[in-house]
Amino acid sequence: MSRTLAIRPAASLALLALSTIFAACDGDIEEQGTPEFNPTTNAFAFPKLTVNEQRVLEIEVTNPGSATLQMVDFALEDESSAGELAFQIDRGQGPEAPPVSAIELAPGQGSLRLIVTYTARDDQADRGAITLSTNDPDEQTVRLPITAGDSGAEIRLSPRNIDFGQVEANQQGVAPLTISNAGQGVLRITRMSINGSADFGAQLGDRDLIGDLEAGPLEIAPGASQQIELTYNPPTLGPDAGELLIESNDAVEPVATVSLRANGAAACIQVLPDALDFGSALLVDSLEAETFNRRTLSVESCGSTSLRVDRIEIEGAEGVFRVLTEFEGESPLFELAAAGPDGNFPAQQVEVGFWPTELTGYGGTLVIYSNGDPSPLRVDLFGRGVDNACPVPVVAQRDLSVAPLDIITLDGSASTDPDGEVRRWQWTVVSRPDGSVSVPVESYDNPARPADGGPDDDDTTPQGLFFVDLAGEYTLELRVVDALGQGSCDPAVATLHIQAIPQRDMHIQMVWSTPDDPDETDDIGTDIDLHLRHENAMGRWGSDGNDWAVYFNNTNPDWGVIGQQSDDPTLDIDDTNGAGPENVNLDNPEIGVTYDIGALYFRAQSTFNDPEIDPRVDHLSYVTVRLFIRGELFAEWVDRDLDENRALWWVASVEWCDDDPACPRITTQDQVLTEAEYVLP
Repeated sequence: MSRTLAIRPAASLALLALSTIFAACDGDIEEQGTPEFNPTTNAFAFPKLTVNEQRVLEIEVTNPGSATLQMVDFALEDESSAGELAFQIDRGQGPEAPPVSAIELAPGQGSLRLIVTYTARDDQADRGAITLSTNDPDEQTVRLPITAGDSGAEIRLSPRNIDFGQVEANQQGVAPLTISNAGQGVLRITRMSINGSADFGAQLGDRDLIGDLEAGPLEIAPGASQQIELTYNPPTLGPDAGELLIESNDAVEPVATVSLRANGAAACIQVLPDALDFGSALLVDSLEAETFNRRTLSVESCGSTSLRVDRIEIEGAEGVFRVLTEFEGESPLFELAAAGPDGNFPAQQVEVGFWPTELTGYGGTLVIYSNGDPSPLRVDLFGRGVDNACPVPVVAQRDLSVAPLDIITLDGSASTDPDGEVRRWQWTVVSRPDGSVSVPVESYDNPARPADGGPDDDDTTPQGLFFVDLAGEYTLELRVVDALGQGSCDPAVATLHIQAIPQRDMHIQMVWSTPDDPDETDDIGTDIDLHLRHENAMGRWGSDGNDWAVYFNNTNPDWGVIGQQSDDPTLDIDDTNGAGPENVNLDNPEIGVTYDIGALYFRAQSTFNDPEIDPRVDHLSYVTVRLFIRGELFAEWVDRDLDENRALWWVASVEWCDDDPACPRITTQDQVLTEAEYVLP
């Protein structure tokens, strides 16, 4: 893993005494090895909390070096305005507050937990740091920043490895890089630099991004992304390589890197995550027993030629960490194709198991030998054995039959922990109808319009809400975590099955996708409207059909028996920003009447909040319409392409008749009409 802790040049006399790593033997001087201070992360980054809310974060320290690691002078720097910070150390006998005596970690043996508790007292940002001294020659003075509140920016880069391929001399190669902010505070990038060949560069429009960003930092709001262009301008032919270094206010990764290469066909390997941390893992009786402690590593091919993985080995902690994945080949274990031109990296999942037999910390290394760069690739492994039973997830109901547009209360309050208490309830949607975009939320911004969404589900509470936005089948899983961070393991999850069956005689749903839209769930996107017209509309659509057309501006007209609501159609969802869904319901259709279904591309133009996109350009969308009759899927029209503003897709005609096997009668129209063709004089 990369180590970006701040290193100060000065060291205390006590530290100098600790840092001696030579010993005399028969008159000779023999080097005994080097200790290594290795934390699981480099900062305590607390999210923004409500007033008086408390959160605990931990950093686990191991020593993968070759000599005993010694640590002294533990201290808390508290720069918070009103929030409260508390610091404890757990060397295996329980938490204790500084001051503490010097702590030693033998190579590959045991670990140390640094624990910070933060209590928010106002809505202001708070800061601090944990400091200590070590005999690691590269980390003599360590400072682990503490951030809380609006300072929690978190940088994400895609892709992390860029190969420009073959670029002729005095020509330019260009590759996109997407910088995203996964944190809760504004991401501020203050400097970019190239480590390696000066032929690489970075630009945002006409702005050169290499060097200090003196015109002002590049700022990215929480949840937003910014795409920049990386360039390669070689004066001569020949292989080139380098790194783009991006400096920002991300406390965990203040200097993020992107690997660059050009003019050389080379295999490249990378893994996600860059270290496997099993956390507090349940003890096993022996190394031969079954373990529930499993983590998955993704091995990716990021180069311009195929990646060949020859072997994978585990170093340290004999038998405690093991590769569980069985590969079809022996030599090589597996091969992956070269990275695609769209930045997609072929990947192989590798599952690793952890067998802790004692109440202590463990460390090891997964070593991957391949034809890629780098080789061998080393992945740090961490874990701590705890005598702790797994919490058990329980859902209030395992099977639900509901109607589309219902709101379900997700309830995991019956979950238990045999030797403690459940602290987190994590709901995940694992399957749902095509086109559904609903996710668990804590509440809805507007309960009358649940399709507009709300804040993400708070996993510290056992309940959540789920909007059933489409007819069909849904599967949600509940995983729980106890106070020690132990996740549920037997069973790992509890499952909730939802069957959404339309209750009306006629239920029409529409969804769509727009490949140019980078986020079809946000507030910016294309707007396609579902229409249903009565034959009394006389071939007209929308407002031209007077009260005989159902659409976004006439959501509940009076059809059938005048004044009787039970036979009136309703448009229940009007989605205006990309993907849908939208639906129309009609109970008691009139016998002998023909109804027409249509989809209008109301607004095809959008910048998707990207200043580089021309707002005058129409974007291609693919529209799907489904017709349910008395709860059963009766007909489906899939992926009709629409790319012209105000175009109308006349999908089908539905003739309602007496209830017999031939009814209703469906006539597929599948006609795309321009505005001049469907707006009649």
